Amino acid sequence: MNVSIPARAFFSFAFPCHFREASPKVDGILDDWDERFRVPDLMEMEGGKPFGKVFMAWNREGLYLAVQVEGKGKFRIDPHKPPSGDCLEVWIDTRDVRDARRASRYCHHFRFLPEGGGPKGARPVAAQERIALAREHAATADLKAVRAASRVERARRRYAMEIALPAEVLTGYDPGVCSRIGFTYLLHDTALGTQSWSSGPDLPVAYDPSLWGTAELVS
Repeated sequence: MNVSIPARAFFSFAFPCHFREASPKVDGILDDWDERFRVPDLMEMEGGKPFGKVFMAWNREGLYLAVQVEGKGKFRIDPHKPPSGDCLEVWIDTRDVRDARRASRYCHHFRFLPEGGGPKGARPVAAQERIALAREHAATADLKAVRAASRVERARRRYAMEIALPAEVLTGYDPGVCSRIGFTYLLHDTALGTQSWSSGPDLPVAYDPSLWGTAELVS
């Protein structure tokens, strides 16, 4: 029997997540993000090709994410089954316990859709998900404190999304105490597939923090 083990399973990954003194303006326009803040692509280790750019930054007020997807086919949003359409899933461990196989109360799982919210369904959607098999669950976040904005351009076959996760929705977030954040993401697209970072969806990345990587909070 042939058993194929993904190449990324043999490595632990870390990248520098840079400090931003002034919080980025969350408006869906990514002009104030540059390559210094980009999360490195890892899919090429297994012959995959990324279709989106993901950015991340931090300051004492919280964490900031941005994503840009180009060359889309159809747009699809499903608030009831987010990963079946356009969706960014993010996992964060504010204590970066790398040898834990089950999530603690410092582990968080968020989902973001570029559309689907608001009276006309044109606003982005943020949701917090419970992590399966967790030893303890993170506190339920007040999602009203999460800021998200998107810019969807169907004619140009692309969208961009920005997200601000304030410290109050991240149990244990304290860069002065812990300057390493456990992190991974899955970026879903109906036509383009799933872009992953430290591990793909073929491994239990959704509930096993040992499969996540590390964002090192640097100045």
